[in-house]
Amino acid sequence: MQTHVSDIKASALRAQKDAKWRQQLFCTMAEGTSREAATAAWTLTHLPKDCNKYLEHNKAMIVNVATHTDSTTIRRLALTLLERLDWSKGDICILDWCLEHMMLGDEPYGVRSLCIKLANRQCRHYPELCEELRQTLMLMDPAEMGPGLKHTWKKTLTELGGRHGV
Repeated sequence: MQTHVSDIKASALRAQKDAKWRQQLFCTMAEGTSREAATAAWTLTHLPKDCNKYLEHNKAMIVNVATHTDSTTIRRLALTLLERLDWSKGDICILDWCLEHMMLGDEPYGVRSLCIKLANRQCRHYPELCEELRQTLMLMDPAEMGPGLKHTWKKTLTELGGRHGV
């Protein structure tokens, strides 16, 4: 059975108002690589921004899902949820993973782009980490990037003050 965006939006509206349903979605997403887990993650990405406090409360679980799932769909959706959150000084819990996965050619461009964004958000408080991120980005070949990934790559290098020569 195919899930439609209207079903996802209705489920997200329910989750916004119903704490038990919202927690069920988080639990379902965390359970694995099933279609239901992906649907739960997709629903959570449709929560309005004023519900980010619920994402923040489940941040460690979302990080665990993103870094351990075998499903690229669930990984991308979990990273999308993490990208919505604030990253304060000292909050570098997923930095090494992001630095590694943004370089992996077998990761989809969307995952790699989210990894760049999350790495940048975690590094911004530390000049030495910003420089490490800039150097890592300079190792990436823009000729091997799709348009979205290339845009994120260029934008991040510009924010870091790097020269990318393209």
